[in-house]
Amino acid sequence: MARNPHSRTLILISALAATLLLTACAAEATPELAPTEIAPTHSPAPTPDPIVDIGAMEGAMGTVETDADGVLRYTAVEGDVGGLVCERFGRAYWQLESNLTSGGFSCNSVIYVGEILTPTNDKNP
Repeated sequence: MARNPHSRTLILISALAATLLLTACAAEATPELAPTEIAPTHSPAPTPDPIVDIGAMEGAMGTVETDADGVLRYTAVEGDVGGLVCERFGRAYWQLESNLTSGGFSCNSVIYVGEILTPTNDKNP
């Protein structure tokens, strides 16, 4: 049986088309990536440094009492110096509250005998 030369070309084209179709079907489409949401990370609030009384020293010889809530209260005595009271508790001057002033303690504050100072964890003003 004689073959038509065009039929051989037609068979090759059909085979090529089938191969291309099968290849296209077999190839996986690249999945479209959905945008990812990054959950915000919440850092725990920093734990304030504990307030520790390192003990009496010259310029900070007052007495310390701790109330029922664990708050330290320092009672000033003659000869106390603000900076040394701060040092005794590891605090800056703005981290002392006074029972005699409503605005807190400052670096220019005068300390009076019997004044009660409370060391705090207040942030820098």
